[in-house]
Amino acid sequence: MISESVIWWSLSALLLFWSVGAYRRLGRLRSQTLRSFAALVVPMQRYADTVQSCPVNPYNPADPSPQVSAQAWAGLLGAQVQFSASLAVARIRSLDRAAINALVAADTVLQRAWTQAASDSLDAFGAPLPETLRTQWSDTRQQIRLATQSFAQAVQSYNTATTQFPAMLLAWLFGFHTATSLPTDS
Repeated sequence: MISESVIWWSLSALLLFWSVGAYRRLGRLRSQTLRSFAALVVPMQRYADTVQSCPVNPYNPADPSPQVSAQAWAGLLGAQVQFSASLAVARIRSLDRAAINALVAADTVLQRAWTQAASDSLDAFGAPLPETLRTQWSDTRQQIRLATQSFAQAVQSYNTATTQFPAMLLAWLFGFHTATSLPTDS
């Protein structure tokens, strides 16, 4: 009877120590994923800053030099507002599928609006957006690509850990849900 009791207590202690270790691993991977996303937010915020640093209204019909059309400028400002709102939500809910998907959609719209504004009214007089802003935009895009790859790796590690048996039982019990990454090819 005593030997049976010792076996049960030993198994219970082993299960408890394993559970604590597995929980800490899941928590560490989740924290690493959140830090990776936080590092991604900084260059993404530069997009909004770049659009905000454009002239207040680069469209002036009285000025004959090439400028961004009113339609392209309105599209760029609208895309920037949508992107900033999606980024704000994604900051709060970085591992939420809907928040990440909304951010991806807003990024796509912003990229298209920027491309339209950057290529609008190009002629022999030059580009409608200053070259410094265009360079800043492409440098920011490269930084985002690198940070996105880091975030994707962190998400992959976290998702792998939450779907492995028996850690998936703890993930289910404590609410560790799989995360969604940003596309790395953009």
